[in-house]
Amino acid sequence: MGDRLTSLFEGCNGTVYRLGGDEFVFFTEYDQTDDVHKYAHEIKRSFNTPIDICENTLCITVSIGIAIYPSNGKNIQELIRNADIALYKAKESGKDCYVLFSDDMHEKVIERMLIEKHLRNAIENKELHVYYQPQIDVMTGIISGFEALLRWKNSELGFVTPLKFISVAEETRLINSIGKWVLQKACSFLKKMHETQHSNTSIAVNISISQLLQEDFVDVIEDILDSTGLAPEYLELEITESILMDSYKVISSNLNRLKKLGIKIALDDFGKGYSSLSYLKQLPIDTLKIDKCFIDSIHTEMDNADLTGMIVKLGKNLGLTVIAEGVEAQEQMDYLIKNGCHKIQGYLISKPLPENEILKFYIEYRRKNGWNNR
Repeated sequence: MGDRLTSLFEGCNGTVYRLGGDEFVFFTEYDQTDDVHKYAHEIKRSFNTPIDICENTLCITVSIGIAIYPSNGKNIQELIRNADIALYKAKESGKDCYVLFSDDMHEKVIERMLIEKHLRNAIENKELHVYYQPQIDVMTGIISGFEALLRWKNSELGFVTPLKFISVAEETRLINSIGKWVLQKACSFLKKMHETQHSNTSIAVNISISQLLQEDFVDVIEDILDSTGLAPEYLELEITESILMDSYKVISSNLNRLKKLGIKIALDDFGKGYSSLSYLKQLPIDTLKIDKCFIDSIHTEMDNADLTGMIVKLGKNLGLTVIAEGVEAQEQMDYLIKNGCHKIQGYLISKPLPENEILKFYIEYRRKNGWNNR
């Protein structure tokens, strides 16, 4: 990569430096801002050609962060720091692109750095908590299971939303240890439920691409089930459609191994991203979760409401259990019942609650509805 960059700018009034690993810095003078864009495009274009190494062909994408003197820094340290911030933004935007630094990026990156700093000690500082949201069988009204949802409260940052910290956890690979901790907590919680004669309830836990790509991921799941004593058929692992776009062979292998253990697999946020019927046919998926955006449209846009009904029908025709998430209104519930949806979860029933509160809710819900899980 260094040779290609150096040869690219031979004759230019600039220098290429290697910072380490796959990071390089290119310093150059320019006459106008358009020249900066031209340099960035030229770098991207040059790496469109694959690199051959030891009979292997490597396809490389390039993310570029740009800082301009003096508006983005008045010394080398400031320029490199702000170029690095712009580089982070380029990676966050999907990689293989370039971004010019702007002042509003600085605050966001500082926030991200603080999140990463505190997240590294969140488990040992006992700042992470697992909340549970009930899933209701619409035909019987029985609570058939729960989804485990991660929450974080830090003494300095306060409550940090999952939208902010989950992405940081994934980028830093902290999601592997955090995800394992969540699985342990969720399985322990459900085992306690079963020991109090609520043995038909299940637990759903979200897993990330990073976890699924671990060679020992299936072993980790087996160890957790052994240590908690939870039967595998009561554990459901939720994956998103976007996960299926990466390292398909490894993921499908791990999913099939999990399926052989008796663990269920749910496809979360269906319809939101890269919907593909081939995934539903080729992978061992048991459950289809309809994304909240389709549920929100039930009482606002009839075309989308009809699409929601079609998704329910599709899932049922494929022999899958269909769950609607984000149900907040009785009108939505009525529509889903009418269209044969199997289960729902959402604020209409209950918001996610910590363990002690969900147990109280569960007992009170049973009392009001006059049923028992056996």
